[in-house]
Amino acid sequence: MKRRTLLGLTAAAAIAPVMQAAQAKEDSWPNRPVRMIVPFPAGGATDIIARILADKLSASLGQSFIVDNRAGASGIIGQEAAARAPADGYTLLLTGNGPHAVNISLFERMPYDPLKDFTQISLTSILPLVLNVHPSVPAKTLAEFIRWVKANPGKLNYASPGVGSPPNLTMELLKSQQGLDIVHVPYKGSSLALADLISGQVSVMFDNALASYQHIKSGKVRALAIGADQRLSSLPDVPTFVESGMAGFEAYTWTALVGPAGLPRAIVDRLARETALALSDTAVKEKLNAQGAIAASSTPQELEDKTRQEIRKWAGVIEQAHIPRVAL
Repeated sequence: MKRRTLLGLTAAAAIAPVMQAAQAKEDSWPNRPVRMIVPFPAGGATDIIARILADKLSASLGQSFIVDNRAGASGIIGQEAAARAPADGYTLLLTGNGPHAVNISLFERMPYDPLKDFTQISLTSILPLVLNVHPSVPAKTLAEFIRWVKANPGKLNYASPGVGSPPNLTMELLKSQQGLDIVHVPYKGSSLALADLISGQVSVMFDNALASYQHIKSGKVRALAIGADQRLSSLPDVPTFVESGMAGFEAYTWTALVGPAGLPRAIVDRLARETALALSDTAVKEKLNAQGAIAASSTPQELEDKTRQEIRKWAGVIEQAHIPRVAL
């Protein structure tokens, strides 16, 4: 018994310095620059949101947060790079719901699992989508649009930036919930899809509020509803889906801050706290609004719950729409 006790004390004594060193590293974080991977090209909404947050975190935490764009393969390249990075708090990922919650149901043999391979930290923004129609569509409200489509099944075409994109999946969700028959016309990017909506080549599409703004104001497209909790100050005449009689219908994309799996709890909690403070800043909110985004933070657990929910939701939509998986 004495020998076992002695061995136990010896083992504890050996482990203690290691644990103390690990704790010291966590307590001193960050003591060097932090890399924030963005799985999209520079200049896009997610990249701009990342840079706004990075600037604020740099100021509050006293170390540089450097944005590293790793675009390609629908966000998979950047996600994989972040998943394989050391879980030491010096590599983070500012991602979107596409790479983080949709890709797992769209692609075969994914190189990462959005739950197992990442530590969830905080939601960072909501980017509402607007349902736009060409002025030739004889509907002024969402309810009128649904009635008109049901009276003309298969006669209407809708545009999207591509198969599996958020606007594509959101329209498929609307079709499924309302029993609509609208033909999908996929494009290689939002700008091409929006151009054909403006010209009348297609009749309807979901698009982000910022991209749609000037065309709604000029009357080139008509906005029927927006996927936000309340009307946007920039588009005060566009009602929400809830106001239009579709409570519970979600039409938005989102961004979130995550890290590699196994990120120390002390670092996770500090990042979540600092992110919430950054997103509550009036200047930050205004900068996000200028990008068509709404500041939105969460606890790590809330983000994990949302990610699980979104994975299930979009898996169901993809199956319902018979969208085949794509080989990487």
